[in-house]
Amino acid sequence: MNIHVGNLAKTTKKEALVQLFQPYGKIVAATIARDKKSGDSRGFGYVEMATRHEGEEAIAHLNDKEFEGQKLHLSEAHESKEKAGRGSGRGGNRADQQRGSFYSPRGGQRGAGNMRRSGRRGS
Repeated sequence: MNIHVGNLAKTTKKEALVQLFQPYGKIVAATIARDKKSGDSRGFGYVEMATRHEGEEAIAHLNDKEFEGQKLHLSEAHESKEKAGRGSGRGGNRADQQRGSFYSPRGGQRGAGNMRRSGRRGS
């Protein structure tokens, strides 16, 4: 089970994160998200536990607990839409997006109205 660990102190090290989770089971992997340019912590990370049961125990015991001066926010991490093979995460495949018929959460259904304004004819 992959766990999102939010609200980490900027100074938290991976080793400290591993030690925090070790009492709850086997840790497969642990990472702290870092800024690509500066290398500074982004304030969150991920811990992958060997089993769902171990992950649920860790979440139950560590969520909202103070660690290195910060109140942790733990939840099950879900694979991002892009990693799950859903393209750009915009809802629909590339052909739909090129036709202007994908759903936009900010503006409802996009499509025919936008094509008429641009001079394109819908298919």
